[in-house]
Amino acid sequence: MGKLLEQLYAGELQPCDRVSHDNEAYRALCRESLEEIERFCDKLDEELKMEFNDMMEHYLELTYMEKAQTFGDGFRIGAGLMCEVFYENNKEQA
Repeated sequence: MGKLLEQLYAGELQPCDRVSHDNEAYRALCRESLEEIERFCDKLDEELKMEFNDMMEHYLELTYMEKAQTFGDGFRIGAGLMCEVFYENNKEQA
């Protein structure tokens, strides 16, 4: 079994958990975004804060679903390309 398959089976390969922690631009944008949210929430009363938090939770759930779909689509396209390459190579050699 290939190393990637072993890692995937063992739960060591989890693309959804990979975040660009080493990317300074990413970290800076995250900090800026969190500060913007805090400043915005400071202007809201408790009821609106709860409503905003619920809205953000739904947004994050949708974002997760979109990322999962995109990952699956990309994987299928990549696997399909590899199948085509191997098929064409085998056809040419025959």
